Amino acid sequence: MNVKNLIFFTLFLAIYLILGAYFIGYYQYDTISRDLIVIISVTKLYAAYDFSNAVNGYWGPFFSWLLVPFILSNPTPQSIMYTTKILSIITGFFTIIGTILLSYRFEMNDRIRIGVIFPTIFVILYFALHYNPVDLLLACFLIYYMYFIFNSSYYQNLYNSALCGILASMAYLTKSYAFPFFIIHFIMMNSFYYLKYVPYRKKVLKNLFLGLIVFFVISGAWSTVISEKYGQITFGTSGKYNYEESGPLQHGSPIWDGFMKPPNDKSVSAWEDPSYFKMKSWNPLDSWKSFVYLLKLILNNFLKLIEYFQYFTYFSMIIIIIYLSFLFKSPSKLISGNGEQIYPILTLILFCAGYLVIFVEFRYFFVIYVLIMLMGGYLLNILFKSGFLNKWGVFFILLLFILSLSVVPLSSLINNQNVGQDYYTLSSSISKYNIHGNIASNDKYRDSLNIAYYLNVHYYGRATNSTTKKPMTDIELENSFKEYNIDYYFFWGNSNTNADLLKKYKEITNGTIKGLKIYKIR
Repeated sequence: MNVKNLIFFTLFLAIYLILGAYFIGYYQYDTISRDLIVIISVTKLYAAYDFSNAVNGYWGPFFSWLLVPFILSNPTPQSIMYTTKILSIITGFFTIIGTILLSYRFEMNDRIRIGVIFPTIFVILYFALHYNPVDLLLACFLIYYMYFIFNSSYYQNLYNSALCGILASMAYLTKSYAFPFFIIHFIMMNSFYYLKYVPYRKKVLKNLFLGLIVFFVISGAWSTVISEKYGQITFGTSGKYNYEESGPLQHGSPIWDGFMKPPNDKSVSAWEDPSYFKMKSWNPLDSWKSFVYLLKLILNNFLKLIEYFQYFTYFSMIIIIIYLSFLFKSPSKLISGNGEQIYPILTLILFCAGYLVIFVEFRYFFVIYVLIMLMGGYLLNILFKSGFLNKWGVFFILLLFILSLSVVPLSSLINNQNVGQDYYTLSSSISKYNIHGNIASNDKYRDSLNIAYYLNVHYYGRATNSTTKKPMTDIELENSFKEYNIDYYFFWGNSNTNADLLKKYKEITNGTIKGLKIYKIR
């Protein structure tokens, strides 16, 4: 990295921190996802030294561990929420540094490299403030992992493979999806090096085994802990749960219908540990119908994935298609060929493939978006070197690429300021009624869960029959009140559902909150 680039990249990092300090004030009330609420609940368990409940097979512990010191200093719900944004911005800072380093595994001239790195300021800030911080943390670890594994001289030093194992372990402790991804990807990459660098095969094998040993020692410790808790050998329960949730028999998560008891006294909802949910398993090979369902599921997820790529930048599919064309070579040319053309696209395919059999969300692919940016820079560099376009033509395409990467993040950061503040404001209004204990609602699961977080109460779910998917009858609802010891019932809207039953209970707001009545059940 020359001095000019170093100055530019330092300036970019400074701009990122300045913008982060400015925008965080407008995102301190950001709508809390149910996943983030769980992560905060788990963090509280670690902070209270309640390790038996804190250990969780569904949620990786790493972000919770980072959050523990902040919870100990100020445990209020709003303060913790604000802290997750600070941690996310810090994670983004190191993610940009990792992206800068990873860019040097792709051949680009200085202007193209600087141009490609510039929009990461807005892209990463958008990820940091607008999405679950866990996905950004996972991307951060994997970007540094790719920096080492994509090194053409990786096999020459054992510490490279050791660092790969450590970084992959941290990624796994963040999100269990990294476990199978790393094993397959690391073996695949070392296989390429083994076949490509014949005189150094012993070194490649040493690196392979050292990286795997380091990874299995660290990740194995956590896997042993959660396996002991659930009474079965597992590296994480999220994969099995998500696969079954996406199946033809389950029809979604059981969390949405009926009441469910949270697993411990610090949990906001039962979503804290879906490992215990009763799910309907399925096997695509059991019948032709199940196999066709799997094919349709993969196709639908693939089409959604393309939409996400295009949403990130309209150049995404052009970049990916050109990179796919690099794979159409003989095996010998593929192995001896340019790693910049082969390794990124194989990484992209492998990372995305695992999600296609369950479901896809935009936030799952942050690390892939970073790869697409760098792959785009590499292709621009090829255009420049080929002479097909002069420097002004390349500059024009680079400018379009930068704009395509920056428009969505910037417009979203500007247009979504103070999103979620209404939940905080409503919670503040409700808090004067001294709501405590266990609550349930007739509807609006997400709204009720957000309010439950700010009120520091337990949310048991909404009054929907899990079988018929219709509102509970008066008898069903009253029995559920008794079974789950519901203290308050939130009734959203103005329907007459369960009106006869609710007359038995006192409505404590006296109509002061528009669209919401709160009944004291006990």
